[in-house]
Amino acid sequence: MNENYKRIKQINVENKVWIIYFFLIGLCLYGNKIEKNYFLYGNNYDKERYRKITIFIFSIAVIVYLYFFIDSYKDAHNIEPYNQKKKTYSDLSLLGSTLILLSGLIFLYLAIVDKNLGVELAFN
Repeated sequence: MNENYKRIKQINVENKVWIIYFFLIGLCLYGNKIEKNYFLYGNNYDKERYRKITIFIFSIAVIVYLYFFIDSYKDAHNIEPYNQKKKTYSDLSLLGSTLILLSGLIFLYLAIVDKNLGVELAFN
């Protein structure tokens, strides 16, 4: 496949990911409003609603992170061995994607198990 065509295809996917991020940011703002209401009024319904929204946010984020991890993995394993500079960059990208995926999985785990909202989770 032509390298330029491949990059254009990746950019088109990234544009869709940005739309997903805008949606998630809106959900984060809405979730913060519900969380604030819970801490102001102690309504357990708001607490559970906030937890479900947070779980949903991090579930979607993990799916996005997984896409980028797979993309980085493919890039890192399809580089010509003689192009050492590009191989190094691809390996570093894979490392970054792996760490981001791991952080998303950790935050998702915390959102699921922390039923008392004892830890502040931030979508980054």
